Amino acid sequence: MTINATLYDNRNEKMFDISEVIFDLEITTKIEDDPGKATFKILKIDDIAFWEGATVSIQIDGVKMFRGYVFAKKRNKDVEIIEVTCYDQLRYLKNKDSDAFENMTSDQIFAKLCDKFVLKYRVVDKSSYKCAPRNNPATALYDMIKRALDDTLINSKQWFIIRDNYGVLEHVNIFSLQPGIMLGDESGVTDFAYETSIDKDTYNQIKLYRENKKTAKREIFIVNDTINGGTTLKAWGILQLYEKVDENLNIAQIEQKARGMLALYNNTKRSLKLECLGVPTMCAGSVFKCSIKDLGDLSINRYLLVTSCTHKISNGEHTMTLDTEVVTNV
Repeated sequence: MTINATLYDNRNEKMFDISEVIFDLEITTKIEDDPGKATFKILKIDDIAFWEGATVSIQIDGVKMFRGYVFAKKRNKDVEIIEVTCYDQLRYLKNKDSDAFENMTSDQIFAKLCDKFVLKYRVVDKSSYKCAPRNNPATALYDMIKRALDDTLINSKQWFIIRDNYGVLEHVNIFSLQPGIMLGDESGVTDFAYETSIDKDTYNQIKLYRENKKTAKREIFIVNDTINGGTTLKAWGILQLYEKVDENLNIAQIEQKARGMLALYNNTKRSLKLECLGVPTMCAGSVFKCSIKDLGDLSINRYLLVTSCTHKISNGEHTMTLDTEVVTNV
């Protein structure tokens, strides 16, 4: 395994090769909520000097794994070792602003906000679904984009994510992120934890409401599992998601949204955490084939989506922890 790491001091415009002095490296990516994060320790040598905002680039065996910026440095009594925390460009989507979107797709909303905040980006995959009009007062940029991504997934089944690809933000369909590898109990998986649950993000009744300003009344729209025969209502009882919708949506759009949400949420959530040998090309959003003969009550031989990926490189060993979910349509 070969680590190539550089640090660019943007104050003095100096580049340092830190490949030989970096250790205890950890790189984590997630498909939502958090930016990519790299933490590591570095031996302080005389000619290396850097501050917050410095650019860090990391490659493992020639694979471009992380490019981001120093956000925190820490020392203890051993002042010759610096603990560094870096985030990728997704960190800047935590900025808050106000904006409104109408008749725009998620990739158009993504591009507009990136242009506004001078972020490097590319649209790898375009969406064909135009999101419902929405005003976003004092909202984090990521939340604005996430609402559009969720709206697109619920109404069109197109699953897009936003990720940082070595210093460039991308709007990409998860089915474009297939590293082409197989993992399993005979190929790289060293341990696993399998869970089934209806405790989080599982609903068999969707109740949407909107405020009708013309009538000054609240309008209610309900869709539940009776449209599927009521099987999960009998098995689980009522698990209800109650949510406000934009007043600009018409009845047909609201009903479409409710049915889309029911289709997405009315199922048992199955998650699988894998401890594996490290694969540099694996990241959050990757879709890969997994084969495990015995999970306790079943076997698995299908595609999984990586929702969180943590690479650990220490003492010459590369391992990774993957949080995954079962995906369909692959």
